Formats: sequence, structure tokens, C-alpha cells
Amino acid sequence: MKIKSPLANITNILGQIRDSAELYKETLHSNESATRSVLIDPLLRALGWDTANPFMVEIEKTIDKGRVDYALLDINQDIKVIIEAKKLGAALSDKEIFLALVKYAFSAGVSDIFLTDGLYWLHYTNFSPGNQEPSKKLFVKDDDLVEIAAYFVQRIDAARYWPEQKDVDDLSESINQLQSQISAIQLELAKTKKEREPSTVVEKKSSAIQTKVENMTTLAKIGNVARTKPSELLLPDNTIVPVNTWADVLSQICMFTMANNPNMNIPLKDAAGKKVELIRLSRPPRGISFFETIYQGNKVFVYTNYDSNNCIRNSLHLLEQLPEKLIDVQASVRYS
Repeated sequence: MKIKSPLANITNILGQIRDSAELYKETLHSNESATRSVLIDPLLRALGWDTANPFMVEIEKTIDKGRVDYALLDINQDIKVIIEAKKLGAALSDKEIFLALVKYAFSAGVSDIFLTDGLYWLHYTNFSPGNQEPSKKLFVKDDDLVEIAAYFVQRIDAARYWPEQKDVDDLSESINQLQSQISAIQLELAKTKKEREPSTVVEKKSSAIQTKVENMTTLAKIGNVARTKPSELLLPDNTIVPVNTWADVLSQICMFTMANNPNMNIPLKDAAGKKVELIRLSRPPRGISFFETIYQGNKVFVYTNYDSNNCIRNSLHLLEQLPEKLIDVQASVRYS
């Protein structure tokens, strides 16, 4: 009889990870992003971490001018665990990597830091001068999977930091709605300010905008933006709005498009290959990032559960819904 338990489930996931590492080793040895998706994300999800929920797991978190791949947050939004990922087979003993981990530990005040290539897991809990040895080494390929699973449950099970899943869902949904309201308010304020300005001021501002645009990149020409962060978005009507994430870019462009095209066909399919609806009439499942707004007199839900590159793909997809006469400039962004 197959035993059904949380530990058995994680053990099974580890077995799948081991098989996937062998099956896709050529790709994973050359691609960190693929390593994270195939070998690391499934384990975190099995441990209760919703990797698509930024209030539980902050991807590419900026800490002291550097970026960590995963920052696991507790219910109070404090960082409790840092996970730094490398492509499969990477040299985890590299001194520069270790020094970066030390900096993250002291800057964020975190005592649990994992370094992994998806199969090797090094757990650091005690950084001290001259001590470069991890507290624990785990090797999914050769070590006992039940013991590894038990260690992960003991050290980074989400239940330690999020006692009730309901809290996660309620917090996520509340902040999704707040972000939607903020995006709408920012857009309206920018438009109102532009309409009220005297023509001479508008001309001067247009010149300033042109200077800013020269330092921006059009969305259509942006390549891989993983591990980057946007700061300003230029909308097709020459309005510049502040943004903090690529999901903000998607949200702002969605609000702009809906405000300027009253005849979009809803639901609108996603353009990132996720086989979901980007704009839909029904609420997405709990734990999925979205924002809610009104369009054509109906309540609609905009799916924002994307990584940075897919946020851009769907932003471009939305811009295609705009009448050409409304496009004064190409949507552009400043990012670093």
C-alpha cells in the first residue's frame, strides 16, 4: 500500500526532480532559469510555497545592491529564508558566490540560506570568519530521499511561517485589489495633470519627455529582462507613470488599453502560451495573482501571474488591441 503523507509526497517530488535532472540535463547545465523551473520550483510548491505569490515568495529580491533568486517571506512579510540558485552542475564552492551569500545574510538579517543547483543543496546557518562550510549538505541524486524530505520539512516548510493558508489567500487578494486601485489612480492622475497644464507647459514637458524617452527602451525591442526591475513606463499617449515591477507594466498597459478601446472581445486570450485568459469574466483560483476592474459595465479579472518576460509579451499583446490613431509613441520603459 502506498503511504499518503506530506513527507511521502515530498519524497515523490524529489524522485521526479532527480529523474528530470537526468532527462533534461543538457538544457539545465546551460540554463539557470530552466533549472529553477524544473528542479527547484516543484520542491518549493510541495513545501507549501506559492512561487507565483509575491507575498510568500519574492523572486529576484534586491538585497544590498544584489539580487537573490528566492526570498521566502513569513506572514509579516519578513524574509526568513534565502535560496540562491545556479544552473545544474555549477561550481557551488566558488568563493565569490559564498561571499555574496555572507553579504545577503548580514544585510537581510537571515540565518537560513540555501545554495543549490537543483540537485546539490548547501544549507548555511552560521556564517563566521574563516568558516566556509555549510551546516548541511544534501545531494538529491545519491542521498536517501526520505531523509532529504524530512530535512526540508523541518527547515523550510511553509507552515512554519504561514500557519493558515487562508491568511495567504486573503492577504494576496486584498493587495491585488489595492494594486489595481493604485494603478488606476496613477493613470487618472497623470492624465488629469496633463489635461490641466497650459499649452506652453505641455510643450516644455513634451521636450522633457522626449529627453526621457531617449533613455528608455521600447517594449517591442526588449529582450530577456529576468533579474531586472523597471522604474518608469511611457504609455502610447506620452504619459509617464512610475512602476516597480513588470507586473505593474502589464497592469498599467491593460488599464490604458481598456480605457481607450471600448470594443475589446472579452475574454481575451493570453499571448504567453499559458493557455489561460489574460482578461476573463470569472475570478481566477485562489493563490493566482490578478487584479479586478470594470470593463463594458462588467466586472473583469486581469491575470498577472506571469514572470517578467511574459508580462512584456502580454503587454505587447494588449497594445495590439489599440486603434493606431491613439498611439502617439511606442510604449517604452526604463529599467535596470
